[in-house]
Amino acid sequence: MRLRSTLNPEDQSNLIEGPTTYRISPNQSELLCGLCGAAYYVDEVIFDQAMAAMEEGIENPFCCDECETEDEELSH
Repeated sequence: MRLRSTLNPEDQSNLIEGPTTYRISPNQSELLCGLCGAAYYVDEVIFDQAMAAMEEGIENPFCCDECETEDEELSH
């Protein structure tokens, strides 16, 4: 089964995939990258996941795409 947004992403005018460096709907909540410290804006789902991870004691629950890619390259 697939979501309609996956089948027709062009029909989803307000769909933003992933964090952005600027505030745009639906990315209204600010998070800092745990590695580089850059500010990113995320949607409610990502923000709630990061807050839950912080409550569990995870120090750096959010990592930007650039740092994540660099970290993956270093691990190989």
